[in-house]
Amino acid sequence: MSLVHGRVTIGTSPTLITTGTVGASWVTLHAPAGGNTVYIGDATITSSDGMELPKGSLNTIWLAETDKLYGIVASSTQPLMMFKSGGR
Repeated sequence: MSLVHGRVTIGTSPTLITTGTVGASWVTLHAPAGGNTVYIGDATITSSDGMELPKGSLNTIWLAETDKLYGIVASSTQPLMMFKSGGR
């Protein structure tokens, strides 16, 4: 099992957050309170069709092997904290 953490600056075009590891992963995301709303989805995400991350909360999702998770904001940029665990 591996652990990965980091800060990703999400922009106004689809921004890669992380890729699922061999054996799948759990990804926890934290969008800090204040600032721009972050939306997550696949590489075709827009700020009108992505899943909104509530500001100030932790959100955990399962990411299949080799799947890629992207984020986007409607304007400017927004930091997003990421913690990934899993794999073989």
